[in-house]
Amino acid sequence: MSAVTDAAVRLLLIHSHPELLNIPAAIGGSRSYAIEFAADVRAAEARLHTEREFAVVVLVVGPPGSQPVRELCEHVVRELECIRRASPASQIVVCLHRGADSELVRAIVGQGVSGVLEQGNRGVDPTVFEARVQDAIALYRQHAAREPGSQHHPIFDRTGFVGQSPAMAELLLSAARAAEISDVPVLVYGETGTGKQLLAETIHRLDPKRRGKRFQTVNCAAIAGSLAESALFGHIKGAFTGATESRLGYFRVADGGTILLDEIGEMEPRLQAKLLRVLQEGVVMPVGSDDEFPVDVRVIAATNRRLDELVERRKFRLDLFNRLNVIQIEIPPIRERPEDIPPLVDYLLAKYQRYARRPIRDIDPLVYDVLKRCTLEGNVRELENVIRQTLAFKTAGERIEVSDLPRSTLIKSRSRPRSSGTVPAEIIRSLCDSIRRGTTTLPQFLNECERVFLSTALDESGDNTRVDLAKQLGLSRRTLYNKRRRHGL
Repeated sequence: MSAVTDAAVRLLLIHSHPELLNIPAAIGGSRSYAIEFAADVRAAEARLHTEREFAVVVLVVGPPGSQPVRELCEHVVRELECIRRASPASQIVVCLHRGADSELVRAIVGQGVSGVLEQGNRGVDPTVFEARVQDAIALYRQHAAREPGSQHHPIFDRTGFVGQSPAMAELLLSAARAAEISDVPVLVYGETGTGKQLLAETIHRLDPKRRGKRFQTVNCAAIAGSLAESALFGHIKGAFTGATESRLGYFRVADGGTILLDEIGEMEPRLQAKLLRVLQEGVVMPVGSDDEFPVDVRVIAATNRRLDELVERRKFRLDLFNRLNVIQIEIPPIRERPEDIPPLVDYLLAKYQRYARRPIRDIDPLVYDVLKRCTLEGNVRELENVIRQTLAFKTAGERIEVSDLPRSTLIKSRSRPRSSGTVPAEIIRSLCDSIRRGTTTLPQFLNECERVFLSTALDESGDNTRVDLAKQLGLSRRTLYNKRRRHGL
């Protein structure tokens, strides 16, 4: 890899007639990069193989003409693969004709390009072009200077996400790529508490066209009923009983910005048909009105349900699913990225101890280990609640210990290997600390150990019968049943 500290970083623009793009020559001289040209991908590939490395390669995709969209997608993907093979370290920016087919956009985004921009009849917007190139150069420099094993990504600094896992870095890179294409819907999947709304806000903030405009959140499950259409699309005065004044509706309020349709899988069928028209035509018709109003809104749909499965069960329209599913982003649950728990804990402790005005001296590293092994079904939202409970009874200047965690959290902790048959050592240690402080008695200690042990044994028993498990534990089936019932297992 060549040095990245040269005075001029090199760009390679692939286009047979670059003057048609209307990129002022001053851009190359006013910034710390120089633009060079190649007529097509074949010529670019030869240069990339033989010359000093280019930081950014800009590929201009021409209009489809009579070529079928699928063939165009395959052709562009092959070109991107050629560029990637010839210069793996180069960042790729793709320039598309305005109104490019969504299938083509999806294919390009799926190739992991650094940015996408549009060109109209007058070429590209020089400001947008410059912004995309500068972002790509930043990524190029970051990758070149990254220390081995470092997982930090520059996009973290521009979002509200906290984490250090490769999965989180890939998630934010996907968000940045989606933000580059302002007019394309985004479908976000994620379990409860993973941060679907935060991801939508991140895409909005990174969107060069819509940032600074309105970001509107709509809970589709909460607006079901007779007034749902009015809430989304507005109504005119007198449209129905109680309509004493006109209302714009969420879509017109968010005009120019972004609207998040949270829990889209809960949307009623009749509203799905009206939403489809908004996505297709870009217009809304208020309840009681004969007039249509144009809206320019980017739609981000979020759900914890698989829409493709709802389509199969005829609970969700296939045509609407296809319209929404242009860019799909899935947020991994926290159990799949345990390395993100320590920075999240530190962030949440700093956040809530500031609100509560209870500065904490430090935190026992074992707390991180316990939380990593805890089954956090509620993901980050549940972790946030655990931290708030932990801080509730602490005083200023104290240290966060394992024993300070809520008892329900300690019970959920899973530190054992399969069939270990042991109670986690840090739980015993925390309970011993509680005994020394006088907050736990010996009978309570033994009861807690029995509960954790039985929970472990039941989890690891798999498909074994309870008769076999009772024999293994040296108990009768009735005794095992009574203990499970007493401990709520």
